[in-house]
Amino acid sequence: MYELLLVTHFIGLAMGVGTSFAAMALGMASKAMPEAERAQFMLRAMAIGKNGSIGLALLLLSGLGMWFYRGIRETMAWGGGAFHAKLTLVVLLIGAFGYLQVLQKRARRAQGGPALARLPKVGGFVLLLGIGIIASAVLAFK
Repeated sequence: MYELLLVTHFIGLAMGVGTSFAAMALGMASKAMPEAERAQFMLRAMAIGKNGSIGLALLLLSGLGMWFYRGIRETMAWGGGAFHAKLTLVVLLIGAFGYLQVLQKRARRAQGGPALARLPKVGGFVLLLGIGIIASAVLAFK
């Protein structure tokens, strides 16, 4: 059972962090486009965000599953301070991801605008949080 949870966790990780890298690459590739064309392109490209949502859901569900399977107290002791840091970063990620989704909805509704312009900064922050979470998990469970 634990192995299935771990595989699910890695699939969620690939989907979530992969979405952030893909969004960054699409943003960089669209820099040379005229503004109106770029806005329409990025509005369509936001569809990859569903992969990020699914990835985050898989990460949360499998992470909780592993936590309860191994025991909350045992996992907290085993992971130490790095695991506490990871959990803190996960809470920040959930908040930033929620804000990212709000911005995406506003950008779709306005067909661009200031919300679309804010997305790269928030998306970059989400990517950095994801990388920090991975680093903390490696340090916690080496």
